Amino acid sequence: GGGGPLPLHQIRRAIVAGRDFLVRLTKEETVAQGSEDACKDDPYELFLVYAVSKLMRDLYDRSSRRPLCHPKLWLREDLLDRALGKCKSHGDYCVLLDTPLLRVMPYAVPFKRRLKIFERIITTDRIARQGSPNSMAQQPSVRLNVTRGRILEDGLLAVNGMHGTSWRRRFNVIFTNEFGLAEAGIDAGGLFKEFWCDLSRLAFHPNYALFATTEGGDDCLYPNPSSRAAHGCDHTILFEFLGKVLGKALYEGLVIQPKFAHFFVSFLRGDYNYLHMLPDLETKDPELYKNLTFLRNYEGDVSDLALTFTIANDDFGTATEVPLMPDGESVEVTNRNRYRYINAVAKHHVHDRVRDQAEAFTRGLWNVIDKSWLR
Repeated sequence: GGGGPLPLHQIRRAIVAGRDFLVRLTKEETVAQGSEDACKDDPYELFLVYAVSKLMRDLYDRSSRRPLCHPKLWLREDLLDRALGKCKSHGDYCVLLDTPLLRVMPYAVPFKRRLKIFERIITTDRIARQGSPNSMAQQPSVRLNVTRGRILEDGLLAVNGMHGTSWRRRFNVIFTNEFGLAEAGIDAGGLFKEFWCDLSRLAFHPNYALFATTEGGDDCLYPNPSSRAAHGCDHTILFEFLGKVLGKALYEGLVIQPKFAHFFVSFLRGDYNYLHMLPDLETKDPELYKNLTFLRNYEGDVSDLALTFTIANDDFGTATEVPLMPDGESVEVTNRNRYRYINAVAKHHVHDRVRDQAEAFTRGLWNVIDKSWLR
């Protein structure tokens, strides 16, 4: 061949071969039975696992954005089915979650099975901390006084100072009117659900300027790059709070509205893949992606376009020029360095401008939901 990209049918064969190879190497059957000998300390074997698993992860991330094959090609339907049936306690589910198979290639396990493991871990931990909903021996709850009309402000005031694991306790919501009088009724779970869903709807709405929506047609949420201009230096505190809000919703089994952009979900997993900056930019800002594609394919002299290694940030009408490299304002974009410029622009928009917000949000989420549970 002429060194071009692999045809799709060969990529699909490589996916199947890599999937089956990793399944064999992680010895799912042995691991499920709790053996400590599942992954031997053979340097060659460990290197193979690392190299093949990284290739497979990159292919899977790429396929998640632009499908390379049918989703079922990544799966082995039988994986962890018997092992899951044997789990009885919180510890059993955590051990299952920590198997080499789920550390190396979680995407090979059907999503519903992984979701069931997550739900069982959450449920067993919640019962241990809060008591059974039908039991008289429930643990003490956290009382939240919330004024209707001040749900977001009162929610932040009432719980943001609490330590992360305290968010796993049962919350008891007392609604008060504008005169400070408590509404009649006892919170048996319904008031908390109402409060938490309303809180999420308000806080994640783009009008609050903490989140923005992608322009690629799917209206997915990602941190608003201009959140600091809207909320000041404390904007990261708000993002950490919202991370805890999402974590509490997951912990209590509540369905809330946010649908996050793919590149932001990668932040939440803690494994953003820089290979996908340009595809991610296409979902976030199709017009900018189109302009960068034009620059990449431009057949003339790029220096005629009079570009430098700078980018203009627009924060609610206030434009600020930001260098993309040291002294970027004096570095001309040419035919030789245009790919570096394109990657720098993409990284600026999908990573650098939302990094502080995403890290704060993730920190809040992981304070409530253990990072390993989200595998």
